[in-house]
Amino acid sequence: MDAIILVGGQGSRLRPLTLTRHKSLIPVANRPALDHLLDWLGRFGTERAVLAMGQRQDDLVKEYPEGDRGGLTIAHVVERERLESGGAIRNAVRAAEVEGRFLVLNGDVYVDFDLGPALGAHEQTQARLTLALCRVSEPSAFGVAVVDGDSRITGFVEKPPPGTAPSDLVNAGVWVFEPDLVGEIPPGAVRVEETLFPSLVGRGENVLGYGFEGLWADLGTPARYLELSQALARREGMPLLARTAHVADDAGSIEGSALGHGSVVAAGAWVTGSVLWEDVRVEAGARVSDSVLADGVTIGARAVVRGAVLGRGASVAAGARLRPGDLVEPGGRRG
Repeated sequence: MDAIILVGGQGSRLRPLTLTRHKSLIPVANRPALDHLLDWLGRFGTERAVLAMGQRQDDLVKEYPEGDRGGLTIAHVVERERLESGGAIRNAVRAAEVEGRFLVLNGDVYVDFDLGPALGAHEQTQARLTLALCRVSEPSAFGVAVVDGDSRITGFVEKPPPGTAPSDLVNAGVWVFEPDLVGEIPPGAVRVEETLFPSLVGRGENVLGYGFEGLWADLGTPARYLELSQALARREGMPLLARTAHVADDAGSIEGSALGHGSVVAAGAWVTGSVLWEDVRVEAGARVSDSVLADGVTIGARAVVRGAVLGRGASVAAGARLRPGDLVEPGGRRG
């Protein structure tokens, strides 16, 4: 089976992190986010992953060249113009000559559940389309699906106001397509979530909502990205330390965090609930909490960084303070 991974977006909601790195390359547990999707697909027998990408994504092309990757074949399809999810699927199917049933994944999600039962349910119920659904505590930020007693989807509500959601099942960005559906995607740059999916449901077609148990995250914003990293650290029961990361013997608490290659936490410094990319330096006595620090960031001695996002090469002066919601552009300096 082929899988189409939609990686053409610009990651604008993840800025400043994506000003210098493609959103599919941001580190999750010290590995590119796309690595996790490809490994997940490989575990369930997917034969080929078609990367539906936009133009000027050289970093992604370099990191994931076409060819074999541990038994999974990587193929590229480059959009000449912005196509949105529907156009991207149609274009990838045509250009990569996808045949038969196929998967579609949003490139900015993390998923870890057993795909086999979902494919089995799709086939057993003879669904034309299956959407993987995840149960969340706060569905108002997502597309919500309504299902009947047979797990058929009967309706959608996009980002319902808090307290008004008809269910807590959200579209997880993993879809099983029957090949004939491609011809029903409207022409042009359209989103299947807004066109094909509600059209099928409105006509009473067999659209299955497969609710799964497992870890899922939408990496579309720094806050959600950070929540995933914290969840993975909790699952491991320890900080996620790259092999070349260094924590001083007399450093303070390092909890619920991921420290990337070459990152250094000096004496008396604390790092909690945070993500440090590569070559980040936290100087003596500094405190970093609930923050994302991109590659090459330096936090000066005794500085306090809480709930902030810092782009590549940014720096915080000794003794300075960053508050929740602060954003620092790549190369910027605070304090």
